Amino acid sequence: MRECIYCRNQKDDDEFTLEHVLPQFIGGAYAPDELKTRDVCKKCNSNLGLFVDAGFEKSWLVHNHLKSAAHAFFNPEKPTGLPFVCMGSSDLQPPEMSDGEVCELWLGPLGERVYWIRETDERLYWYSGGNPRTVKKKKSRAYFIFSERSNKNIVLSWLSFKECFEGKKVKKIMCSTVEGADPLKIGFSNPDELDHERINYFFTHTRQNEREVGSAAMYLHYDIRFLAKIAIGVSYCLFGKKILNTDYMQELNKALWYRQGEELPNVNFGSNLRSKDDGLLSEMLGCENAVTLTLLPNPVGLGINLNISSSLNWVAQCALNEDLDDEDLQKIGNGLVIVSFKTLQKGIALEYPDFLAYKIGSYQHDGLNEIYNQMGKHKDYFKNL
Repeated sequence: MRECIYCRNQKDDDEFTLEHVLPQFIGGAYAPDELKTRDVCKKCNSNLGLFVDAGFEKSWLVHNHLKSAAHAFFNPEKPTGLPFVCMGSSDLQPPEMSDGEVCELWLGPLGERVYWIRETDERLYWYSGGNPRTVKKKKSRAYFIFSERSNKNIVLSWLSFKECFEGKKVKKIMCSTVEGADPLKIGFSNPDELDHERINYFFTHTRQNEREVGSAAMYLHYDIRFLAKIAIGVSYCLFGKKILNTDYMQELNKALWYRQGEELPNVNFGSNLRSKDDGLLSEMLGCENAVTLTLLPNPVGLGINLNISSSLNWVAQCALNEDLDDEDLQKIGNGLVIVSFKTLQKGIALEYPDFLAYKIGSYQHDGLNEIYNQMGKHKDYFKNL
C-alpha cells in the first residue's frame, strides 16, 4: 500500500500509473524524467486529466493559443494537417437542433468552416468542444465547408479535414462537392435527409453573407485546479513525501479539489488575465509558440511560472522556505526552465540564468536556435497565399 499524492488515499501498488507533472497536452512527455512520477493512482490520473488538465487546456484562450503553435511550424514542402481553431458557439440554428445542443463554429488553416452540432454540458460550459467524456460516448454531427482559399493548397485542406475530430464519435459530413477524391476514405459519411437539410441551411446563410454572431464562454477560475496540480507534482518530485504534510501543501490540496462556488483556498496564484501585468514577465519568461515552465527560487520559497507563447502567463507558489532544508534549496539552485515544443516533439531544459541570457541575446543555445530558425523559414507562407 502507498499514498497517491493527489487524492492522498492509500492504495495497492497495482493501482498506480505514470504521471507527467507537466501534462501531455503541453509536451510533458519531453520534460526531464525528474518531473515524472509513479505515485499517482489510476483514478486520479484519469479523472484529473479529464476535469483538471482538460478544464485548463480546453478553455477558449488556452485552447486557441496552443493550436496556433502548429501553424508556426508548418512546412509547405512536407504538408501535414493543421488543427482547426474553435471560434465559440454560433447563433445559427440548423434544422432539428434540440434545446440541449449547441452549434459550434471551427475555422481551418485556410478559412475552412466546420459547424459542429454537439450536446452541451452545463457543468463544463467553458470547454471548447464540450465534455471530453460525452464526446467519446455520444454521437454528434459536424459539417465541413471548404473556403475559396482551399484551392491554394488543397492537400493542406484535405489533410486537415481528415484529422479534424479524429478519435471522436462525430459523423463528419462534407458539404462541398469533391472531384477526384473520396471523402469516405478520410472518415466522412454519406449525408442522410437531415444532413441535406442542414447543408442547404448553412449554404443559404454563408452565401447571403448574413451576419453571424458567435460567443465564447469563460470560467474565471478555470486555472486554479490546474496550477495547484502542477505545484503539488513539482514539489513532490523535487522534495519527496515530507512536503506532502506541510500546511501549505494542505492548502494546495484544497485548491486541487476546489469546486465552483466554494471559498477560494489560501494559496499564492496569479495570472496576467487577472492582474495589471504589463507584459514584461510574459515576454521574459516565455518563448514564442512554446510552453515554458520556470522553477524559480523566490524570497518565500519555490515558485513556478507557466507561460504559453509569451502571451498567457501564470505564477504559483509551490513550497515555502520554512518547509525546505539546505539540501532542498540546493536542488532548486538558481532555477530551471523547461521549454516544450509539443508540435515538434521536443523539450529543452536550461538553467534559469542561461535562459535569461538567451532571452537578452548574450547567450546562444544551439537547440533553441535550430527550432526558431525552422519556425521562421516559412513564417510568411499563409500571408502570401
